[in-house]
Amino acid sequence: MDDKFIKELRKISRDDRRRSEFMIQGMKETLQERKEESLLKRWMRRRKTKKNISERLGSHSSSSHK
Repeated sequence: MDDKFIKELRKISRDDRRRSEFMIQGMKETLQERKEESLLKRWMRRRKTKKNISERLGSHSSSSHK
């Protein structure tokens, strides 16, 4: 989701039905964009996510392996 989407989402009240519909539409667009990515981009995104998770867990755990 891009910045424009986030700004628009913040303008809509939490009680407004449009907010949930807007969020669902945004998630659908995000998933469609991810499906259309090349294999290399998907692999890099997954690798980045795994790296961030392992770094977060590594800083809190007392184990020495990663």
